Amino acid sequence: MSLFPLSVLGTSQLHHQPKSMNAPLSSDARGKRILIDSDDRISKLPDDVLVKILATMSTEDAVKTGVLSTRWKNVWKHVPYLHFDMLNAPLNKRRPLAPLSNHVAKSITKVINNHNGHLMGCSIDHFAHHCQDGELETWVRLLTLQKHTKALSLFNLIHLLHLHGNGKRSNVLQLSPNTFSHPSLSTLFLHGYDLETPHAFNECNNLKILKLERIFAEVDVFNTVIASCPSLKVLVLNAMWYNNKACLKIHNNNLKVLHLASCNVDCIDVSAALLDIFSVYYYMFGRKYNFVINAPRIWFNSWTKDSRRVPFMNYNITSHAQEKENLGHEFVVSGDANYFLRLKSLKVVIDVMNSREVQMLRDILVTWHGIMEELDILFKDNNVSKEEGESSIGGTQEKKWEETKLFPNADFRVEVLWMANFSGSNKKQFALASRFVTQGTVMKKIMIKTSSIVAKKKLENEAAVAKLKELPKGNENLSIECF
Repeated sequence: MSLFPLSVLGTSQLHHQPKSMNAPLSSDARGKRILIDSDDRISKLPDDVLVKILATMSTEDAVKTGVLSTRWKNVWKHVPYLHFDMLNAPLNKRRPLAPLSNHVAKSITKVINNHNGHLMGCSIDHFAHHCQDGELETWVRLLTLQKHTKALSLFNLIHLLHLHGNGKRSNVLQLSPNTFSHPSLSTLFLHGYDLETPHAFNECNNLKILKLERIFAEVDVFNTVIASCPSLKVLVLNAMWYNNKACLKIHNNNLKVLHLASCNVDCIDVSAALLDIFSVYYYMFGRKYNFVINAPRIWFNSWTKDSRRVPFMNYNITSHAQEKENLGHEFVVSGDANYFLRLKSLKVVIDVMNSREVQMLRDILVTWHGIMEELDILFKDNNVSKEEGESSIGGTQEKKWEETKLFPNADFRVEVLWMANFSGSNKKQFALASRFVTQGTVMKKIMIKTSSIVAKKKLENEAAVAKLKELPKGNENLSIECF
């Protein structure tokens, strides 16, 4: 589920009523007689139901329902999410932008003030000058201190370099110290700001998810921000450095997901004992730098020597599935992450005897955007013989692993599939491989590692590959090879 749900319905839904046999008649523009239902049945619904209806609407439309009747006056004030987008506000393009957007800004403040109770989430897309006139800080303080907002997204619509007459950058995020440290705030998205100091992040033990996109700052400022958020489980960093002659340090023992969209610094030092999901989008080609990562759960490390430097994701599904909460996985497959827009390669560690892990793999593949260049699957070797249907985490699972539903949408495509630690005697590993073959999911080549120090195992693996080659191929050009 998205952290910031947007509108999927319009206000017209509120006026749709079932037809009544005794309703009065009227005529449409063509003279056709139609029924009009004068019985307002929707207004008779309980408040919690009405709030759920309004929660599916845009904030602007939800607020407008307050004028329908006394019954509706305060219903919108209990919706769990608010979304404000100045880019789509009804501004007069013939008049100066600043005065009109300031009028909209005052309306935003009024709506936040009038809302009752606490908010699950709020997103505000605003113009750059609101960073300077105090409006942005007003919104943040209202949302954190009064509304106890759990998820907050701030998006600077004009995030390129703009100068006022006095030469001052208008994109600087000017907030008081400890601004983001309210205990209720657990998720924060920032886009398009200059960050001159880390003071707003002082003592941010509350943040679990932090997404910084197109943020300009000194490397040392980023280091301080990261160090000030020791409880982070998800960190997405798309940064622009004022001075890249420095070392970016990401040391966090709670971090589960790390995505770096820019790596053009001299050094990147990552230490994260619980890191399960690691992805990198952008490399500075031709630049020499040190990339040190101390993350024992990340099994693949050959990418550091990959001359192609393909944008990739490295996911240890096995270790992540053992956690009580899968916050990292839920974030990655949500609409908020936008993870898969540029990534080209996926490397996963998985125990196919565990149906939960298979489902998590399916979530990733279904969510992937575009054609994947390479998929590397490392099968977890449990060295334990299990009956079919028994999980590697113990016990017989009630819901049987259903191989035929791994790719139900038939949209996912990968050019080359690599499988390591493959066991020809494992029925579910073979079933997974067969799905890739018969459903046409793999476009070019499947490479299966069959080598084993045990001669009997090697023969079993090669026999299994031979059976895969005999299956009807969903893609006629597919080749299956051993290595």
